Amino acid sequence: MGKSSKELVKVLVVDDEERFRKTTVRMLKDKGLAVDEAADGSVALEKLAKGDFDVVLLDIKMPGLSGEDTFHRIQQNCYDVETVFLSGHVSLNRAVDLIQHGAFDYILKPSSFQDIFKKIQKAYGQKMLRNGKIDIHDLLCNPE
Repeated sequence: MGKSSKELVKVLVVDDEERFRKTTVRMLKDKGLAVDEAADGSVALEKLAKGDFDVVLLDIKMPGLSGEDTFHRIQQNCYDVETVFLSGHVSLNRAVDLIQHGAFDYILKPSSFQDIFKKIQKAYGQKMLRNGKIDIHDLLCNPE
């Protein structure tokens, strides 16, 4: 995915459903990604303030600080991450609205792990493109 083995793609998985979160974390680690997790938006924001992440997988509906509220705080703090929303309940209109407001994309749960992994790859490519670390030719010719 563009980084050397010493420079792993860093993903933060934020979901209040422990089983889903733990399974996703394990599977992403098995794919060679550096992964951390948070059970709610407040913990996610603490981890983002301390760490350097590339992609945040963010559940929309969580108790306490919702995914949408967490996303707005990510934007307010100008964290250099791409956000991919996860939800089993999002409407198409809501998903489009989130993307129009800066989210990279959304994934409807349940979804295959392969779909989640591909979305992370694309989000990471977008971040590298935005930061000038790759050009559009790299993204189009090496989509992985």
